[in-house]
Amino acid sequence: MSGEAWSNLDKVDQKIIEILNNNARTPSKDIAVELRKSGHDVSDRTIRKRIERLEKSGIIKGYKAVLSDVAETNEHEALFLKFKVTKSLENLKESVREHVVSLPYYLMAANMDGEWNMLVILRMERGLKNPASRIIEKFSEDIIDYRITKIDFKNVNIVNMSLLLL
Repeated sequence: MSGEAWSNLDKVDQKIIEILNNNARTPSKDIAVELRKSGHDVSDRTIRKRIERLEKSGIIKGYKAVLSDVAETNEHEALFLKFKVTKSLENLKESVREHVVSLPYYLMAANMDGEWNMLVILRMERGLKNPASRIIEKFSEDIIDYRITKIDFKNVNIVNMSLLLL
C-alpha cells in the first residue's frame, strides 16, 4: 500500500489494520474495545463491516500464519548484484526479479541505483544451503560482481515494513 493510500484511510481504518497486522486473529469485539480506549466510539459490528470493506477493496489482501522458530529459521541472506552493462539491463533486471519472486524463500527483490544494480533478500530454509548461490549460478553470464551477507531482522516495525513493501 502506498503512503498516499494509507493517508486516505481514516484513523479508525488505520488502527484496525495496525491491530490486525499485530494479530490477524484479534476478535472484532477486542478491536472495538481498543478503539474506544483511543477515543473512537465504534461497535464490534462496525469493526466487522469496516474489515469486510477493507478486504473487498483490496487493502487487506489476506491473512497469514506467522510460524515460530520451530517451524522456520530466522536466518536471512542479502544478495547484492552488479550486472554487465548492456542495452537490455532493464530486461535482465526484470528476468532476475521474475525468477526470484518465484522462489518460495524470497522476501524482497529491489532495483538499486549506484554501485549495485539489485538487492535480493532471502530466507534461509532448513536443509537448503546458500539459496543466493542458486540465483548467481542461473544468471552467472550476466553478473560481474556480487556480495552475499547474512542478516538478522530484529525489532522491525511490522506496520511500517508492510507499508514499505506493499
